[in-house]
Amino acid sequence: MKEELKPREKLEKYGSEYLDDEELIAIILRHGVKDYNVFEVSKGIIEKYKSLTKLSDLSLSEISKEKGIGKVGAINLKAALEIGKRYHLQKMRQEHQKVTSPEEAYYVCEDMVYLPKETVRAIFLDSKLNIIRIKDISNGTANLSIAHPRDIFKEAIIYNAVSFILVHNHPSGDPSPSMNDINLTERLTESGKIIGINMNDHVIIGKNSYYSFSLNESRDIYE
Repeated sequence: MKEELKPREKLEKYGSEYLDDEELIAIILRHGVKDYNVFEVSKGIIEKYKSLTKLSDLSLSEISKEKGIGKVGAINLKAALEIGKRYHLQKMRQEHQKVTSPEEAYYVCEDMVYLPKETVRAIFLDSKLNIIRIKDISNGTANLSIAHPRDIFKEAIIYNAVSFILVHNHPSGDPSPSMNDINLTERLTESGKIIGINMNDHVIIGKNSYYSFSLNESRDIYE
C-alpha cells in the first residue's frame, strides 16, 4: 500500500477500513487553521485522548476548544461520532430481536453508557421475549434516576407487553446498585405480580460493565 496517499485518496482506492483513526478524523475536519494543518490537528487529538470513545465523551464546547478544530469542525466531528454510536446500537438491536439474558439487555441499551444523566428505560417484551418496544421512561440527575411504577406499567399496558426489563445507567461508570435502585426493583417486582406483567430483570449499565438483579439474586426469570 502506498502510504503517501492522502486520506481521501487512500479511502477511495483501498476502502475506509484501511484508514487509521487520525486519517478518518482528518477527512471529517477537511482542513486545519493557520499554523496547524489538518493532519497535525487530527494526530494531536488522537495522541491526547487515545481513543474515539474518550473523544466521544467530550462536549461540543470542549471539542471546539482543541487547537485547529473550531466550532464547525467540532460540529462535524461530534456528528460523525454520534453516527458511529447509532450505527453500533442499531446493529446490536437488529442482531438481538429478543432479550433472553442480561447480556443481551446490555447490548441493546449500550448507548446509555454515554448519557450524562441517569435515565430509566424499559424493554417491553411479548410472551416469547421478542422486543415490542424500547422506551425511555424518565431522566434524572447525574447520580439519581427518577421513576415511578405507574409510569412503567402504563407503558407496558399500552404496548400489550407480557413482561419487561428495566434498564438504567450510572454515569459514574460503577454499575453497583444504590439503595434507591434496590427499593425500585422490589416495588416493581411486587407491582408486576399484582398487575400480571412481570419485570424479568433490572439491569444497571456502567462503563463497559453492567449489574443484573436476576444474576445477583439467582432469579431464573428469562424463560
